[in-house]
Amino acid sequence: MLKLTFLIFLLFSTAPFAQTVNGDSQYQMRDPIEPVNRLIWEFNYKVLDTYLYRPVAKSYIYVMPNDGRKAIHNFVLNLEEPTTVLNNLIQLDFKHSFDALMRFTLNSTFGIFGLIDVGSAIGIERRRESFSNVLGRWSVANGPYLMVPVIGPRSTRKLVGDVVDGLFFPSSYLSLWQNVGLWGLDGAEIRAGFIDQEPLLEQSLDPYLFVKEAYIQYEAFKFYSNSTDVEHFMKKTTQEQKALDQNLDEFMDEIN
Repeated sequence: MLKLTFLIFLLFSTAPFAQTVNGDSQYQMRDPIEPVNRLIWEFNYKVLDTYLYRPVAKSYIYVMPNDGRKAIHNFVLNLEEPTTVLNNLIQLDFKHSFDALMRFTLNSTFGIFGLIDVGSAIGIERRRESFSNVLGRWSVANGPYLMVPVIGPRSTRKLVGDVVDGLFFPSSYLSLWQNVGLWGLDGAEIRAGFIDQEPLLEQSLDPYLFVKEAYIQYEAFKFYSNSTDVEHFMKKTTQEQKALDQNLDEFMDEIN
């Protein structure tokens, strides 16, 4: 739920605010194939989203009650716990690896295959660790920004990380269509969260740039959220936003 909440916030906050991390060497993403990325964005947003993703998301909201949506989302997130176990082990982070293992065990049994988040209820909070984040902690840069057909924005490092994560249990034991089904359930929930915020995106001067900057900011937040630097990151971005608002107020005072 933290992921969904923060992503919604980023996608519909101001684009200059998202540039805070874009200037950081660790998270800077070049866009060397921007013309191609823009074409793919147009296809994803104006074709796939208009005729597939949005209608499915609206139907999902209409048919599925809130408690049911939460249970399905918990189920999908629970299947990510084994990758978190292994990615933490790679970093010799035994505590968080054990926590993820306990969450997966408890949620898969007492939580009825993960439909109920028993782990959080007893104080073991979810702490997602992807192989992309592992690479980042090994000082591997994000690489070029890519707009991937069907999937959406990704960094090159994120694409590699997703492939590696897909080699772990349970994804490696599921068929192609089972994995696609899980991806669809997760995507429907995320897209459903954007329904009420659509006018803000449509009113942006450059939706492609807006989403790109927001994605860069979001990837940085995911990286920092699993480290002791998260408070510094949030404080930094808040200060940047306050400075931006102050400069805008001064500019408006001058032209009035």
